[in-house]
Amino acid sequence: MEELEAINMLLRAVGVSPVNSVDTPYPNVANARATLTRIRRKVQGQGWWFNIDYGVTFVRDDNGIIRIPTTIRAVVMQDTRYIQRGNRMYDRVAQTYTFDCDLTAIRVVRVLEWGEMPPSIQELCAYTAAADFIRDELEDPQKSSEFAQLAGTAGIAAKKQELEEGRYNMYQQPQAQRMRLGVRPYQRSNQRFHGDPDV
Repeated sequence: MEELEAINMLLRAVGVSPVNSVDTPYPNVANARATLTRIRRKVQGQGWWFNIDYGVTFVRDDNGIIRIPTTIRAVVMQDTRYIQRGNRMYDRVAQTYTFDCDLTAIRVVRVLEWGEMPPSIQELCAYTAAADFIRDELEDPQKSSEFAQLAGTAGIAAKKQELEEGRYNMYQQPQAQRMRLGVRPYQRSNQRFHGDPDV
């Protein structure tokens, strides 16, 4: 399903004629595309087989700051002292945004553009967006519910594909990955703070 096809589905659902371009300067088109974009980001945020990458290295800038691209929704690190805050990485032990080395994540979740998503996820996003768009534009609960049901069916199909494509098992969970790498969740830092007893 092309993005234009999805937008036209939203437009037809509220009684508006379809358009030939996603950039058509009509308010309804802009609203439909904004709804579709919001749902696309929301659906991908949970992480699926197609938008999770492993072993991603984030490089410091000249000031030692590690900035996270806006296309990345979540970051899972080997060492839990390092977390994402806003669009930067943060060291919870040293309490700083400045690093003296690059960091490699176990896993990241990316938000992909419409054309990069598989058809099953495009369908899920389109029906979910249509239900929201009808609710916002027409305030028609019955019609919105019909598309919500279609979204539910599409969601089942997407989750089935997720199980088939992802081939997940217990050893791929973040906790298991950290254990296999020998990383404990609450390691004590070598850094000593004022008031620590001598050992």
